[in-house]
Amino acid sequence: MSLKLAFSGGGFRATFFCLGAYRRLVELGIADEVSSISSVSGGSITAGAIMLGLSSGKFQSVEDFDQRVTGPLQRLGQSNLRQKIMRRSIIPRTTELASHFKPELPRTRFSRLYPKLLDESLFQGKKIKDLPSYPEWSCNATCLNTLKRFRFKVTDMYAGLLGQSKEIDDITVAFAVAASAAFPMMFAPLKLSGKGRTFVDEYCAAHAKVSPDLLYLTDGGVYDNLGSESILKDDTPYIILDASAAEKSWGLKDRPSYLKLNSRLLSVSLDQIVNLRRRLIFTHKQGIQMILGRSINKIRNAEQEHRPSLIDLPEYPSHYEEIEGLIGGLRTDLDAFHDVEIASLMWSGAIHTDLAVKAVAPEIVPAQKWNDVPVYPFSDNISEATEILKRGQKRSNFSPLHTKLSL
Repeated sequence: MSLKLAFSGGGFRATFFCLGAYRRLVELGIADEVSSISSVSGGSITAGAIMLGLSSGKFQSVEDFDQRVTGPLQRLGQSNLRQKIMRRSIIPRTTELASHFKPELPRTRFSRLYPKLLDESLFQGKKIKDLPSYPEWSCNATCLNTLKRFRFKVTDMYAGLLGQSKEIDDITVAFAVAASAAFPMMFAPLKLSGKGRTFVDEYCAAHAKVSPDLLYLTDGGVYDNLGSESILKDDTPYIILDASAAEKSWGLKDRPSYLKLNSRLLSVSLDQIVNLRRRLIFTHKQGIQMILGRSINKIRNAEQEHRPSLIDLPEYPSHYEEIEGLIGGLRTDLDAFHDVEIASLMWSGAIHTDLAVKAVAPEIVPAQKWNDVPVYPFSDNISEATEILKRGQKRSNFSPLHTKLSL
C-alpha cells in the first residue's frame, strides 16, 4: 500500500510542522510507504531536505534521519534566513559585486540571493534531476505567465497551459524551492529562462511546442497553498499537512497603516484560496487534512465518528489545547525560530500525522506501535514554553524576536 503526502506553505512554521510529520513516519517504520510528496513554499524547504537526505539511501532510523535532515533544517531555521538575505543584499560577497550595483528593487535583489543562500545553507548545489525518483516529489510554484501551477519534478517541469519540458539539467533544488517559497511580500518573482527549452502539451495540439523567453515564478501558495492539486487524481490514501496562515478579522479600533492595508489585499485572496481548497478536499474521503492548531482530540473524535469501521483510535493527551492553539498561531516567517517553537511544531506535526495515518491507512501501522503516541517535549516546563510560544505570535522585521534561541 502507498501513501501520499502534501506539505503546505506557511514559512518556517510549515517547514517544521511538516518535518515533524515525516519524522513520525520514520519513527513508525513506514516512511517507505510514502509514494509521493507534493509541496508548497515552506513545506517545499522540508520536502527538498528530505529528498536530499534520501540521495544517500533510505533512512535507517530516527537518529539517521535527524542527522541527515532534522539537524540541517534546525540550523537553517535558527540562522535568521530573512536577515541574512537582507544583509547580503547590502553587503555582497566579492563574487556578487558585478551584479550588486545594477539598479533594481530590493525585492528583486532578495530573489537573486534567495537560491544562493538556500544552496549554501542546505542544498549544496544539488541538481533536481539528481534526486531519487522515489518518492515522487512535486515542488509547486505559481507561473505568472499562465496564472497556473508550475511544477518541478526530478524528471521534468510542467506549466499549466504550456505543457511539459524535460530540459531541466540546469535546475537546482535550491532554485525550485526558492521559486516555490518566494512569498510575494518579500520576494519578486524568480525568472526562469525558456530559451532552449521545449514545452510539449500532450493534451492540446495547438500548444504542441511552446518556448517562452522568460517565465516568472512566484510562491506556490498563490495558486494552491496546500499542495493539493496533484494528490487528488486517484484513490491513494493521502495526508495533507496544512500550516496555512489563519487570517484574523480586524478589531473595531484597529487603524491599519498603508502597508498593512496593501498586504491585506493579498491576505484576503490567499485566505479564500485556502478555504476553497479545504472545502474541495473535504469531499475526497480517501484522505485527511490535518490543520495546524486544531485540537488533536477533537479531530480524533470526529474521525472516529465519521469512520465507524475503524479500529478504536488511540487516546491523545487532552491537556495541551492552549499549547496547540499557540503553535497554530506562530508566525509564518523566515526569521530565527526558538528551540521551543521548532520542537513544538515538530511535535504537532508528529501527533497529527500519527492520528492521520492510523485513520486513513491503519493496515500499514505496526500493531506494537498503535497506542504509542508522541509526547510533548516540554511537558515538565510548560510555563516557560507557553511564554516563548506567546512571544512567537508576533513578527519583528528588523530585530531578533528572541534574545536567545534555546532554553
